[in-house]
Amino acid sequence: MQELINVKEVSQYYKKGNFFSRAPLNMALNKVSFSLFENRNLGILGRNGAGKSSLVRILLGLEKPKSGQVTILSKEYFKGEDRELKKSIQAVFQDPQSSLNPRWSARECLLEGLANFKMLKNAKEQSEELADIIELSKDSLDKKSSEFSGGEQQRINLARVLALRPKILILDEALSNLDVHLQMRMIEKLKSLQKQFQMTYIVISHDLRIVLQLCEDILLLKNGQIVFRTNKEKGTYKAISREQRGDGENYFYEFYQASFQHLVFD
Repeated sequence: MQELINVKEVSQYYKKGNFFSRAPLNMALNKVSFSLFENRNLGILGRNGAGKSSLVRILLGLEKPKSGQVTILSKEYFKGEDRELKKSIQAVFQDPQSSLNPRWSARECLLEGLANFKMLKNAKEQSEELADIIELSKDSLDKKSSEFSGGEQQRINLARVLALRPKILILDEALSNLDVHLQMRMIEKLKSLQKQFQMTYIVISHDLRIVLQLCEDILLLKNGQIVFRTNKEKGTYKAISREQRGDGENYFYEFYQASFQHLVFD
C-alpha cells in the first residue's frame, strides 16, 4: 500500500500581538504525526480551534510548519517550488463562493486551474467534459457562477480541481453548508469520482456522520494534538461503557453522540 503523505512531529504556532509583544504563543499544532495511504480515505475530526485549518494550510503548501517534516508522494515538502507536487494535492472548501469569482461564468471557473497550470487546450471541449462529470447542463456553462445554487456551486468547485487530476483531494468542511439530502447525493458522487479519478480523500469535518461514510481511517484533533485514532477495521464506532473509555475515547464519543443523537450511551 503506497504512502501518499507522511506528517512527522509537525508543530505550528503563531505569535500573538506585534513583533515586540511578549504575549504567549498560540500553539495551533503540537507534534502531529500521521500517514495517508492510497485508497484509504482519512477523516480528521475536530471542533473550531482544534488545528484543522492550520493543518490544511500546511498540506497545501500555504504555510511552512515551525518544526517537523511533511513528505508528499515520497518528496519532502517545502524544499523548492514543485508545481507538479502542488498540483497533486488540491482542496475543496466549505464556502464555494469564496473560491468562485462571481463575475466569471461557470465555464471560466471550471477552466481556471487548467489555465494556471498551462493545461488548457480546448476551452469548449474541456469545460463540457467537466460539466458532464458533475452532471451540469452544458447550456448553463455561460451563466455567472453567482447565479447557481449553493449545491451547484460546490459541484463546479469540485470539477475545477478534478480537472487537475490530483492524487489527493482535501474536502475541508466541503459538505457542511449543504442540507442532508444534498449531502447524501454528494457523498455518493464523491465515492463514484474517487474510483473514476483514482484519488484518495482527506475529509476535514466536525460531523462524524460524513466522515464515517467516506473514510477508512480517522484522527481526532483537540487543542492541536491528536487525542484519538481509529479505523473501520477496529469497529470502534459501537458504544462502549464509560468505564472502558480513556480521555480520547470519551472525546470521540462526544462527536458520536452529536452526530447520532438517537443512540444512547452509558
